[in-house]
Amino acid sequence: MPGSIDSRYLIRVYNWTISSKIRVAAAGVILSIILLAAAIFLHPALFAVITLVILLLLGFTAYRIRNTGVALEYPGVDRFFQQVPCYLTIQDKDMRIIRTNEQFRVDFGDRRGELCYKAYKGIEDICPNCPVIKTFDDGKTHHTEETVVTKDGKMARMIVYTAPVTDETGKVVGVMEMSTNITQVKDLQDQLDAGRREYMELFERVPCYISILDPEMRITRANKLFRQVFGNNIGKLCHQVYHDRDTVCDDCHVVKTFKDGKIHNIEKTVIKPDGDEARLIVYSSPILDEKGQVVSVMEMATDITEVKRLQRELIYMGKTIAFMAHRIKNILMGLEGGIFVVNTGMEDKDDAMVNQGWNMIERNVKKVSQIVKDLLYCSKEREMNFQQIDPVSIVRNVYELYQGVAKKAGVGLRLSIPDKLPVGRFDPDALHSLLSNLIINAIDACVGDVSERKDSHQIEIRAWCDKRCGYVFEIEDNGAGIPGIIGETIFDDFFSTKGREGTGLGLLVAHKVIEEHDGTITFRSSEGEGTIFKAVFPPCAEE
Repeated sequence: MPGSIDSRYLIRVYNWTISSKIRVAAAGVILSIILLAAAIFLHPALFAVITLVILLLLGFTAYRIRNTGVALEYPGVDRFFQQVPCYLTIQDKDMRIIRTNEQFRVDFGDRRGELCYKAYKGIEDICPNCPVIKTFDDGKTHHTEETVVTKDGKMARMIVYTAPVTDETGKVVGVMEMSTNITQVKDLQDQLDAGRREYMELFERVPCYISILDPEMRITRANKLFRQVFGNNIGKLCHQVYHDRDTVCDDCHVVKTFKDGKIHNIEKTVIKPDGDEARLIVYSSPILDEKGQVVSVMEMATDITEVKRLQRELIYMGKTIAFMAHRIKNILMGLEGGIFVVNTGMEDKDDAMVNQGWNMIERNVKKVSQIVKDLLYCSKEREMNFQQIDPVSIVRNVYELYQGVAKKAGVGLRLSIPDKLPVGRFDPDALHSLLSNLIINAIDACVGDVSERKDSHQIEIRAWCDKRCGYVFEIEDNGAGIPGIIGETIFDDFFSTKGREGTGLGLLVAHKVIEEHDGTITFRSSEGEGTIFKAVFPPCAEE
């Protein structure tokens, strides 16, 4: 078998013969004869010294022999080498396999004398980052993971350890390589990694907001959509992110899940980083440890803002149809009454009765006209006609239109606006309709106020422009006010201060107009004291 001096040394060591053992035995017999002669002819003290020296030399020799690896030829040790349940090889500095164990030969065949990288991988060059070379260089143990090919052509993944084999002088003359087949373990690990990647892909791309919360209500993880909408707020408290508040929300569903380990849900409004509100339906689900304890809570939220808007429009439609059918029936009865009065006056040649009946007809026709206009504003049929205008003229027109109506109702109407405002983007008819409806409601609130504490009823119209917040229109009255419970839904329901005489569409129209202008409408009211409606339109253009 070709090889270096070290290779021949390894071969000689691992092929220890009977003749070598006989020579050792002969040396022992000769030493025994010498000791016997010394005992007969030498002084006892000198004999004892010689005996001690010989024993020390024998002990030292046995120690060196054991360290050289000759002991590996002893039957018990060799049996261990052959039967260990992993792949064992001895390699020389040329990377040739000098010796193999039984497990290696089963899976790779008898590859003694071959280069290890050809035997393992069928390649022509030494493997990069080879642990055998490292052990030859520094005499230390090394390890690595390798993929090899067995004798039947199957790929096997190994974890490999190398250890030095030294001669009597301590020189590294070979390397023992121990390899364990971890193919099944690696396959399982790959499956786990694939499952984890699939889970992470699902977690990241699911079209809803997902966050993981710890018991302190801190966000520990969040998916892609959550980060895009609410920012990368890992480590922050959820109520700070959703509501910009420092305390846990009342009746918090996440707290409930931490307490009882059950799934809870809630519908709530949150504030996005851009300031917009979003309506969410939120579910909280427990995450358990191996003991079944709730360690985290997964919060899943779906944005239903658009759904709620469509739902509100459907509600508008249904309520409008039912409500308008009832109101139009009453108007038709009024028209029939007016026609009857006109006909009776014409038959009796009573001009006063004819005028009275005609006035009844005109009032009811105006009601029908107003209902049709309001329905158009609440539907998608009317397209907005935006123009660049100074809104002061619209405000003055509305004031002049209702000044007489307010005076006739015993209500004072004041106008507090500048001579002009910066030109802005408005639909003139829509702005007129919004202001008209708010003023009509204010007049009706004053007329319907039965409080005796007020000397008079007043309505004030205010308008101004702020470069930062936009155009602001306020209608303030000291009428009956809006009850708190009703006030929560006045923009969703057919709220009216006129009882059976009102259509209930006025505030719906106002809300629709402000939505089309991307503005906001709010109100402050105290029951029995009065109400202020505030409509804010987008910021005015630069002058």
